[in-house]
Amino acid sequence: MSEPRPDISVIISTQNRSESLKVTLECLASANRDGIRAEVIVVDNGGSDNTEEVATSFSRRIAVRYFYEPTTSGYGKVHALNRALDAGGLGEIVAVLDDDMSPHSDWFQGVMAIGKRWPDKDLFAGKTYIIWPSDDVPGWAKKHSLESWVFSSFNVGDSDSPLETGKWFSGNHFWFRSRVLIDGKRFKNIWVTEGDFQLDLVELGFGGVAGPDAVAGHRIQPALLQRKVVLERARKSGASYGALRLQPYRNHVKQSRLFHEHPWGARLFCILNYFRWRLLYLASYLYPSDDSRFEHRLIALERMTGHLEYLRVANQLDDYSLRRRSRAD
Repeated sequence: MSEPRPDISVIISTQNRSESLKVTLECLASANRDGIRAEVIVVDNGGSDNTEEVATSFSRRIAVRYFYEPTTSGYGKVHALNRALDAGGLGEIVAVLDDDMSPHSDWFQGVMAIGKRWPDKDLFAGKTYIIWPSDDVPGWAKKHSLESWVFSSFNVGDSDSPLETGKWFSGNHFWFRSRVLIDGKRFKNIWVTEGDFQLDLVELGFGGVAGPDAVAGHRIQPALLQRKVVLERARKSGASYGALRLQPYRNHVKQSRLFHEHPWGARLFCILNYFRWRLLYLASYLYPSDDSRFEHRLIALERMTGHLEYLRVANQLDDYSLRRRSRAD
């Protein structure tokens, strides 16, 4: 007889971070899975360390499938996630966790509980909080305004909250019902692939909700506390988020709708906001503390880059063409 289908399949993409992976697998293997059939799918994305050995060493404590995906072009995680989806045999719930996440002992129970409360929803997330690599954390890193987009934390609150229109759950800790894959849905080869995946599903009519039951800590990598690294992340985030909100055109995303319905006004809005954030970027040097200066510099850089990306994408796609609107008028 074939093995029964899992209730939850947890996909972890990893590359040469076997020690970090070991911590995440230990959390999952030690978690309470009473009444839940769970498996972990580890996809080694072109790595060369002992990831396979680490993954299979947990097989007596929790069901583990290991795959090696050599394709790393573009955004490597995409190929790893799709490798797991293509393997089939997935549970009713498919969770995506990064290899630096520490799920709490009741995480599996929390995932199932949120799904049972919302049988008509298909996208989910739990609470993600920050675990610093040491006590020596720079002051700017602890600024509340940077927690979500720099360090991928997500505070749900004490009650369930629906996925806001035009937004997405962080890619390091979310899950979905496998029924959304019925038409061959896969992840695209872009940096914010998880956000694109979720926005596509919402455009198709699927709904999302976050709940406080499933909690995981995000173990911050030391490199992410380096200013040079974070400045590059601000640029990359701004450009990626800007492109994601316009490409492709999605009616439920307000930025897409604004550029589609008011192409001239939307462009003017972006230009004005670019210069607004440019001024705020320059003004950030006037803050009295170094940490505040860097915090506001990061925020302004991310916003400036985002508005420039709006303009770039809008000028490339027919959905936002100025001529298209003129013809319609």
